[in-house]
Amino acid sequence: MSILNEPYFWDETAAIDFVEAIVWPDGPVCPHCGEADSIGKLKGNSTRLGTCKCYHCNLPFTVKIGTFLEASRLPIHVWLQSIYFLAQSDFKLPAKDLEKAVGISGKTARSITHRIQKALEHSARGRPAAKARSIQSRFKGSNNVPRNIHANLQSVRPRLHEAFSLFEQR
Repeated sequence: MSILNEPYFWDETAAIDFVEAIVWPDGPVCPHCGEADSIGKLKGNSTRLGTCKCYHCNLPFTVKIGTFLEASRLPIHVWLQSIYFLAQSDFKLPAKDLEKAVGISGKTARSITHRIQKALEHSARGRPAAKARSIQSRFKGSNNVPRNIHANLQSVRPRLHEAFSLFEQR
């Protein structure tokens, strides 16, 4: 079974839950005031998926705020698919290939590729020199040979975890 069969790659609700578990492992935290106790999920018919409200500062927020997804209108599950495909190709996947693989426009594919690469550069700069390995070495095999996308699912999950660490808030 391929990791692409996971529900968070295809279902927006599952994708939001997946990213929330990464960004907020101990539950939602308001990005405006930092409060974690007085937060509720909004569940109205006209509310966006995953919207929370802080009852301390009375401001709504989603998991996208504070991450590289902040101003994106693209569904989170499309972002997760894009991160997966880019992680498997050493973050050098041409925008044309990403466009075909995910089913988005060429302009969107270029924008996604650029945003993810910038987020990776930003996250690599914030780490100590010993941990700041190059992007290529993080997603390649031990002898610097690119890994096959479906060769070994056990090796895919740690690399995806590394790629999904981009969701750490700034």
